[in-house]
Amino acid sequence: MLLLCAVFFTPLPFTACSPHSLWCSTAYAFTSSGGPGGFFILLLITGLCYASSADTLKEKGIVFLKSVVSLIVFFGVLAFVNERYTKPILKSQRPSHVYMLNQTGLTGAIDSLYQLDKNTRKIFFETLVKTHPLQFQQIDPEIQAHWIEEAGFSFPSGHTFNAFLFAMILAYAIYFNRSYPALRKLFLIPFVWALLVGISRVAMGAHTAYDVCAGAALGILLGALFLYIDRTRHWLTRKN
Repeated sequence: MLLLCAVFFTPLPFTACSPHSLWCSTAYAFTSSGGPGGFFILLLITGLCYASSADTLKEKGIVFLKSVVSLIVFFGVLAFVNERYTKPILKSQRPSHVYMLNQTGLTGAIDSLYQLDKNTRKIFFETLVKTHPLQFQQIDPEIQAHWIEEAGFSFPSGHTFNAFLFAMILAYAIYFNRSYPALRKLFLIPFVWALLVGISRVAMGAHTAYDVCAGAALGILLGALFLYIDRTRHWLTRKN
C-alpha cells in the first residue's frame, strides 16, 4: 500500500536525476542494493539467519550452504524467465528510453528501436548520449550510465521483484529465528528496504509505477508460495 501511494500519488518520476544531488545518490544506492552486488550480500545475510537456528556448528554450515545454493537456483531461474520470456513478450517501453528519445527529437523511433536486440539498443543509447551532451547535462552521469546499461524492456521491474521476494524470505528467517528471538521485531526492515528499492526505480526514471507495483506483487506472491511449501522450509532450515 505504501509503495502504491508513493509511486502513483506523488510527483516521484525522474526526481532523482539531478547531478550530484543527495536524493539522486541515495536513490542510486538503493537501486544498486537491489542489483547483483546487493543480492549476494543479502544472500549471505539470509543464509546466516537460517543457519543460526541450527544446533551444532556442522549443522549451521550445512544449513547455510543449503540455503545459499537453493536461493541462488531459485532466484536464477526466476530472473532468467523474467528477462528472457516475460519482458520480451510484454515489450514494455522504459520511461528513461522515452525521455532520451524525446530529448533528442527521435520520439517516433522508439517502436523500431525496440525491435532491435538489447546490446544494439545499448550501443544506440550510448551513442545518443555522447552525441547530444547538452540535452543530458541535467542528468547525473551515473544515472545516464544506468539508463544505457538498462537497455532491456521495462515490465515488470526486476529490481523490485527481487527486492520484495528477498524481503519475504529474509523476514521469515528473522521472525522465526529460534536462536535470537529478540530480533523478531526487526522483521519489517527487509520490507522497508524493498519499498525504497521500488521507489528508487521510479525516482530514477528506470521504471513506471505499474512496473514496480507489478514487480512487488509478484515478489510477495512467489515469496509466500516459496515459504508456504513445507518441503522448502524444511530444506532451508534443517540438516536433513
